Amino acid sequence: MNSPNFDASSDPFDRSEETISSGSERRPFLGIRFECCRTYARIYRNESQDAYVGNCPECRARVTVPIGGGGSSSRFFSAG
Repeated sequence: MNSPNFDASSDPFDRSEETISSGSERRPFLGIRFECCRTYARIYRNESQDAYVGNCPECRARVTVPIGGGGSSSRFFSAG
């Protein structure tokens, strides 16, 4: 179901919803608050599936979050 409201609690691994309108599958993501520009963006898992990578939508500062053993159940982080 499409909603005009942003739902920050969405489970990125929930496959019960339909695929994105482009027909591709949903990709795992992390929500990042970029402190540099006080903005929020999602970063997505890279092709080699060993890190989440992305850029600040304002200043294009790059962030890489490695995926490792133990991990974290949190889906939202801040980057300086």
